[in-house]
Amino acid sequence: MAALASSNGSAPTGFTKATLQIDAGPLIECYFNPTEYSISKSNEWTYEKVTGTSLPPAQFSGGNPRQMELSLLLDQTLFTGKMTVQAATDALFKMMEVPAGQSGGGTTAVPPFITFQWGTVVGFKAVCTSLTVAYKLFKPTGEPIRAEVKMTLKQAETASTKSSHGANQGQNPTTRANAGFGVHTVRDGDTLPSIAYQTYGDATRWRVIAEANGVDNPLHLRRGTPLSLPKLET
Repeated sequence: MAALASSNGSAPTGFTKATLQIDAGPLIECYFNPTEYSISKSNEWTYEKVTGTSLPPAQFSGGNPRQMELSLLLDQTLFTGKMTVQAATDALFKMMEVPAGQSGGGTTAVPPFITFQWGTVVGFKAVCTSLTVAYKLFKPTGEPIRAEVKMTLKQAETASTKSSHGANQGQNPTTRANAGFGVHTVRDGDTLPSIAYQTYGDATRWRVIAEANGVDNPLHLRRGTPLSLPKLET
């Protein structure tokens, strides 16, 4: 276990500062141990048997989102102003819930997205599928001043790429997709053009949904797959 940070805000031994940005929510400062971290991604392929062949042709069924496992440290010496460890963990648990005022069954009735950033490493915009907070140190009043956070993030938008000048490069220079519009669960008969028409009233906007979810074939969607529906800005 690393020692507590000093009163001047320096990081505990072996840790460095990082942030968690909650969409439409606070920016949470935290400590991250950069010795090792992993990002995983998997694709699904199917093999349909063909009589008389020893190796049937592989057919791409679709990709799964990237996944990142994080272990973070919250320490009171890192926060300034009104932010406390208690406030930070409350914000994280609130992030796991549907925002107040949203109607059940609607495409906007979803928890917010989150982005992890450490130094120049910017994680993809993601949904948090698992969150565990262990409180480790307390004031005499019982208020926590240190907590360990373990979370699993799954990709919700296509990971951005950087040009040599560091600017994000978009597929469409006049349109930018921002996460937060909602999530659509694929049903039988769905295609990206039909989902785009239902969401935006314009079937030609299917490319925005494809880019946000890493979909290669707009006509071949797996039933039950959740698709993020970005907001559009022109």
